[in-house]
Amino acid sequence: MYGSLEHSRISSTSFTLMSASGQLIARVSLAKAREVIGMRRQIARDITRKAKLEITPYANDQSNKRNFRNLPEEIRALAWAISSGRRFPAKGYHRRDIWIGLLLLIPGIIPGVLYLGWIARKRRRYEKSLKELVTRWRTNGRKDPAANLFAHFHLD
Repeated sequence: MYGSLEHSRISSTSFTLMSASGQLIARVSLAKAREVIGMRRQIARDITRKAKLEITPYANDQSNKRNFRNLPEEIRALAWAISSGRRFPAKGYHRRDIWIGLLLLIPGIIPGVLYLGWIARKRRRYEKSLKELVTRWRTNGRKDPAANLFAHFHLD
């Protein structure tokens, strides 16, 4: 079932996603919807920087497509998932988390080791989810993201 933005509604506290036939698909809090959109926007910005894409209102030109197709499959699969509204794995850890773990090793070995173990588990879970996303992307024909992906998230 696919959502329809024309039939969906937004209120002061929630966003209601409806199908074209008017059937309720999901209702989420506005804060959660903004959080997901922010995460998608950040990933799209990172992809734009890595691909060295020129973001213009007409971002559909050949050089952008060529630069995008030179990216690793994981990044292309993430862009496809974002543009098609599919689920994608959230990284869940940052470089600062590794530094925090290393700093926790100073006052005591056990807290630092436990924290670094927790970060390693999150990293393995993310990598597994990313491999599953790449597999789904490949089975769907290695499609490029929608032409308006980068313009949609106002990345200029």
